[in-house]
Amino acid sequence: MADPRFLQRAPGRAAARARWAFLGALAVAGFCSLAAADPPLTGPSGSYIPRLGDIMEVTQLRHIKLWYAGADQNWPLAGYELNQIKDSFEDAMVLYPGLPASNMTTMAGPAAAIDAAIKAKDRDAFARAFNQMTAACNLCHQAQGYGSILIKVPNSSPFSDEQFPPKGGAKP
Repeated sequence: MADPRFLQRAPGRAAARARWAFLGALAVAGFCSLAAADPPLTGPSGSYIPRLGDIMEVTQLRHIKLWYAGADQNWPLAGYELNQIKDSFEDAMVLYPGLPASNMTTMAGPAAAIDAAIKAKDRDAFARAFNQMTAACNLCHQAQGYGSILIKVPNSSPFSDEQFPPKGGAKP
């Protein structure tokens, strides 16, 4: 139980309490302003809104899967991953309208080239188009002031639990 003598007013204690109250109010105001600076996690209807960084991280994982699917000529999976990447960019443009659309639309050309390579089942064209898309990612990052986020063609897969063989080539 708290010592009731603490609640008694003593000379000098009022000033100390006022200082602590002021510092506490200042800390609360600081935390509130920090919380207000982050984009909301829910929309007006209470629905979840992913942060832009979360959308980009998922897109990066899909970029990796797209590479391995194309490299192993698993064209259905490559097409699926490409469509997921396109959807992620559309989501980012809708949810974050402050993004310069011109930077996000730089992906349209490389995405179309990847799509054509997938439909033609052309591994070499796929690799060229994938490199173009990767370069477009980096140009966008630089334009947004995030040049330290440098994407490259993957050289190892974080998906050790997934195989990327072409259709009909699945191994047990």
